[in-house]
Amino acid sequence: MTLTRASTVVILAALATGCQLAGPAPAAEQAPSRSEPVVRASTAAPSLSAATVPPDKVLAAREGTIEGHTFNVEIVQLLRRERFVNLTFTATVTKEGGGLGWQVHNAFAAVPSQSPTVDGVFLVDVRNAKKHLVALDSEGKCVCSRIESLFLKQDQKAVFSATFAAPPADVGSVDVHIPNVGTLANVPIS
Repeated sequence: MTLTRASTVVILAALATGCQLAGPAPAAEQAPSRSEPVVRASTAAPSLSAATVPPDKVLAAREGTIEGHTFNVEIVQLLRRERFVNLTFTATVTKEGGGLGWQVHNAFAAVPSQSPTVDGVFLVDVRNAKKHLVALDSEGKCVCSRIESLFLKQDQKAVFSATFAAPPADVGSVDVHIPNVGTLANVPIS
């Protein structure tokens, strides 16, 4: 077995058992270019990336509105890691609709649930006409952010992530579909 293949097997085993990879634990931090607080949704399994704060570069963005709350979604990372692609995106409330703020809850879920996740997000490989759903762990749970009870007020930002099987190596960009936001076309994979 080659070293690369052995490393892949170890990473997959860690993801399947829910073990954490070495690296700093995620923590709420403030985005360097803005003054709003950053809120982190919990994740089902660790990302293969060691980054704990989203990169400053925005690859694609779109606005959405739910129940009077307007929010901006920014894709800040789409990173290829061997046979996986890790997506990181943020949601920032730009116009609050009142109450306790925007309850994110099932906004990015495939199916409404009491324990919502961002499993409704998917990638589209246009070149090969393939849809990539969020990866599942050995218990059938998505390898993605758990939303739990998350309320965002005006100018607050939350960071979400999801892991997918990677498209072929010659595919340099994909379309990213996010529920309640739409499809963001030609997002480059780094």
